[in-house]
Amino acid sequence: MATPSNFVDLQAGFYNALAQGLGYSNQDPFQIIQPSPPLTGGDDADELLWAYLNNLPVASLTQNTQFSGGNQFLADYQGVMSALQSAPNNFQSTIGPACWAAYQQALKDHEVKTGAVAFRNWALYCQPCSANATSGASALAAAMLDPIFAAQMNVTPYKPVGDEPVTFSPGYSKMLTLLKKAPSRSFEVSASNWQTDVSKTWTHGSTSGFFGLWGGSSSSSSISEKFASGGVSVKASFDNVLPFNATPGDWYSSSAFGMAFNNPGKAPWTSNNPITWETTFGKNGNMQRFASSLLIANKMNISVISAAQYSQEEQSQIQSNQGNGLWPFYSSGSSGGSSTSASFDKDGRMTVTITSKPNVPIVIGCIVLTAAQYLGHEALASKRLIEEFYS
Repeated sequence: MATPSNFVDLQAGFYNALAQGLGYSNQDPFQIIQPSPPLTGGDDADELLWAYLNNLPVASLTQNTQFSGGNQFLADYQGVMSALQSAPNNFQSTIGPACWAAYQQALKDHEVKTGAVAFRNWALYCQPCSANATSGASALAAAMLDPIFAAQMNVTPYKPVGDEPVTFSPGYSKMLTLLKKAPSRSFEVSASNWQTDVSKTWTHGSTSGFFGLWGGSSSSSSISEKFASGGVSVKASFDNVLPFNATPGDWYSSSAFGMAFNNPGKAPWTSNNPITWETTFGKNGNMQRFASSLLIANKMNISVISAAQYSQEEQSQIQSNQGNGLWPFYSSGSSGGSSTSASFDKDGRMTVTITSKPNVPIVIGCIVLTAAQYLGHEALASKRLIEEFYS
């Protein structure tokens, strides 16, 4: 136990305190998510919630959503599906090239859903396809038994190839119902009682991308270092904290993705494609880890006391930037779901108060699984499917 000497130590200490306060050990693959804007509901509530699940985590104790490397589950999964070869079928030859092109475009334009019945009903009134509507539907029904072919068809209407947005299940409404019933959590740490050793965590201490005192600031700035090394105590409570689990929507096939993961360098992977097992799941691959669940808080109340003494100029600087959110969650109050304020006593010592409104969820972390953990259960099924479709 010690007083942090810099912002890296303070962030490490907060990681340990938050993880323990939420009921996790240092062996659990917990990741802090910063910044943490409130999810206030509305027409885009599902979209904002699912964006956290669509983001592929890096190997860091902190995930800064503003510094995200851009790896997105749906887009990268779609790329993998394009690099796989489906088992031989006669659907395309049955309907012909003109109908095939029309069908692919119709899928992207949401004029038809995937599946044999939907194809037949659409094809009957599509000039290039009408003559082969029934035979094409039969061929498609047979082809869709192959998980790879079915997955390629099902993901076509979604971004970036199509324009359907990513989906998961359940959505915001169900999450909020579950959140209200979730247990409370709390923790506090005194200025000299921080546990800053994160060497035995799932990343062996690797962490990156966190801000300084306020959102967007550098953790190595003079004012951030003054804050971190000057003595910081934290008291935090959450009325409810929910481990929220959701599964990918209709765009996703665990069978097809499992076949891809469990068969490196061979079928169903195609040769001479820039997207390979190694570029996907390998050491530098873009799909090494997944957010299996989100840690979502309701009605948080956080008090941060800094023993450092701040000049009038520094006080003004902090207060002018508090709208960007302050450490540790950088919850901007612009959306109206949370409040962040910094006040100073006569000696220039600071108290930061962060609160969120009831029933306004805030995502504060996630549980990260490796690709092997996320897809390992598909190993036996993948072996059987490979034998059935590629032997």
